[in-house]
Amino acid sequence: MYSLETISTEKDDFQKAVLNARAFKPLYVKIKINYGCNLKCEMCKHWRETREAPISMDRFKEVITELAELGTKKIHFSGGEPMLRPQLPDLVAHATGLGMRVTLTTNGTLINKEKAKALIEAGLRGVNVSIDSPIRKVHEKVRGVEGSFKLTTKAVSLFNKYSHKGKLTVRINTVVSRDNYFSLATLPDLAHELGADGINLIPVDDHCGEHLSMRKKDIALFNEEIAPHIEKRASELGITIADEDAFPFGRDESEVRLGRAGRYAFGYYGKHPCFAPWTHSLIDFNGFVYVCCMTREQIPPLGDIRKQSFKEIWEGLAYQNVRQKMHPPSLKPCQRCDDFIVENKKIWDMVGPY
Repeated sequence: MYSLETISTEKDDFQKAVLNARAFKPLYVKIKINYGCNLKCEMCKHWRETREAPISMDRFKEVITELAELGTKKIHFSGGEPMLRPQLPDLVAHATGLGMRVTLTTNGTLINKEKAKALIEAGLRGVNVSIDSPIRKVHEKVRGVEGSFKLTTKAVSLFNKYSHKGKLTVRINTVVSRDNYFSLATLPDLAHELGADGINLIPVDDHCGEHLSMRKKDIALFNEEIAPHIEKRASELGITIADEDAFPFGRDESEVRLGRAGRYAFGYYGKHPCFAPWTHSLIDFNGFVYVCCMTREQIPPLGDIRKQSFKEIWEGLAYQNVRQKMHPPSLKPCQRCDDFIVENKKIWDMVGPY
């Protein structure tokens, strides 16, 4: 997710911040620049709802400048579908000019040659493109729009073509659900064919609906036949798997039991903290600030960049209260999250136990 070099070199300051529930540095910030989307994905509600207009790109630029001053190393743009905002390359260029690594998640359907080149020339260094099956019919059933597979796969090829000698890392995001898991064995082959560097297997959230959640028999089949093939084939083709994990629902019986319940942290946060409140932030399309995506619908916003500076929010009482509650056992939403486990384990090895 992000480099831990700053924590390693400033370990004492970081440990003091954790012990006293004080702010450290927002090393990695995700910005959702809009809410709407042009697809109709089964597992998503962005296209089902109408929300208020997003805040201006000028305000996002101001906030990005603040983030640079606070020590942010990486910014990730997402949505909704971020390519619905045509000024996105300008935002990428602004963040890159301030010395930050910039990445993006997109469904790829709005990417053409000009847009791919514009984003890369603006300084984009990582892109996650959402593909939910290497089989066209399965992908389009999940995404809800005919013709989307061709557009999305073309986007991966375009990003790869204009990546300027490997400066851009291209990964495929795949949400694994009851509707597509059986089709994923050849996902590494598709990634290799399109020129992608890696794949990220994301377990479906339990809030997406019972019809998409993985049953015991689904996980058993996936773990016995499909995940091992994905793991082996990816290794053969030089395709990386995010967090080196082709088994997002768990590997052994105890993990699978938790995975079936949507507890993808597999009990880790019962005894360990999540360090995201000291290192990460999510800025929503409407200006509200949260610790992360998982807390976005579970915990009230920690501030509003329409009314406050980001520094005021980052160092404010609401963020401090969340940090105080993060000591084990951590917040309830954390039990369903696998986003930062790899980083959290490395940080724990550096600074814990405390």
